[in-house]
Amino acid sequence: MADIQLLLAGDGNRDALASVVAEHHTPITDGEFREADLHIVDESSFPKYRAAIEQYKHRADPVFCPVILVRREETPVRIDLPDIDAAEQPLVVNDIVTAPVDTQALFRTIANLLARRSHTEDLAENLREQNNELRRFRNAVEHAGHAILITNTNGIIEYVNPAFEELTGFSAEEAIGRTPRILKSGEQGEQFYERLWDTICRGEVWTSEIVNERKSGERFILNQTIAPIQDADGTIQGFVGIQNEITGRRLREQQLTVFHRILRHNLRNNGTTISGRADILSELVDDEDALAHLETIKGNVQSLLDISEKAHHVQELLADSVTDDVERELEAVLSDITDGLAAAYPDAEFVVESDVTSSTIDAKVVPALQELIENGIKHSDASAPRVTIRAERHDTTATVTVSDNGPGVPDQERRVIEAAEEKPLEHGSGLGLWFAYWLISYVGGDIDIQTDGDGTSIAVTMPVR
Repeated sequence: MADIQLLLAGDGNRDALASVVAEHHTPITDGEFREADLHIVDESSFPKYRAAIEQYKHRADPVFCPVILVRREETPVRIDLPDIDAAEQPLVVNDIVTAPVDTQALFRTIANLLARRSHTEDLAENLREQNNELRRFRNAVEHAGHAILITNTNGIIEYVNPAFEELTGFSAEEAIGRTPRILKSGEQGEQFYERLWDTICRGEVWTSEIVNERKSGERFILNQTIAPIQDADGTIQGFVGIQNEITGRRLREQQLTVFHRILRHNLRNNGTTISGRADILSELVDDEDALAHLETIKGNVQSLLDISEKAHHVQELLADSVTDDVERELEAVLSDITDGLAAAYPDAEFVVESDVTSSTIDAKVVPALQELIENGIKHSDASAPRVTIRAERHDTTATVTVSDNGPGVPDQERRVIEAAEEKPLEHGSGLGLWFAYWLISYVGGDIDIQTDGDGTSIAVTMPVR
């Protein structure tokens, strides 16, 4: 049921038509113009309401606001309506009926016009939702932390976000209308760009690291992803590029690699020399105090060499782990680890309590579990070292708890791992726990350390499949 305003001259005309309209709709008969679903006006009243009707239609556009004009032969006022093709849109009058009004014909006309109105209301609502979504998307892109640019199918830049301007030094006005070659540094050859262009033109995504050049001439390293923008049938309409600067990260990685190589080389060579000279001195001196000092020196040097080898081992394992995508049965992992350690430490006792049948884990966690279980034996001061391993399944995760009867993890070591941060006055003494923490965190797991007078209990929670 629709609201229909009757803008007719004469109370009798309005009341007569109202009685007809009331059979299916709600008539509005007062003389002041109202916003309604449909308006019916006659030629006598049309000049009075024309301006209000036009304003309403423009205000409501694109919603269709139908108006029916009633013509009477005896009416002295004759309204000349413009040709539909030449008239300004929206039309002021959408249909015409002749008085006396045929009731059935009138209701068919009203029904058709209201159906058009309902259709345009749905379209307008969809348009509002799309505009709102577009505004949200544009707002997200404008405030994105990554540089974003959009090009047409010829590679001409049509849009850049503020992060792009800040990263490259090119303003939107300077970049739009040109190609991304404004950032070309010369580090990549033409074949690189040919492969890039061929990939995205096939509808595939291109991801790579690239050295670009800012407007100032300064070079920087990017991790970039370029993807085609396709419509429903797969036709490419343009391309979007997302760029993230990694210059600082690459520099730090390079520095760490150099530092690691130099430190390990010097430790190994100088440590071996010191240890060898200490052995020679041990054969030359008879003083027990001097021999004790020499043994301390050799022990400390060996400790440094062990840490150096451990660091190298950690670096290799982490490098291999992040590229592997292998799963292992958790029960089999725990069995393999304890069998191997039992052979290496025959005086130790290993107890495994498992309730994780058919549970697979990311193989990256295996070296971490090995490290934690072996630490329970290596650092034990008990006459009979014992490690208990309990494995429990919790829906999509499993918890492996490693408990030992040793002296416990020092509070400082535990606080450093739990805070995931080392500070000048509070840091760990080794790499073992950090190694385990890195691998467990990498797969989305968590580690919890509890120490008391009976030993240490380390609970590792990790995703399982």
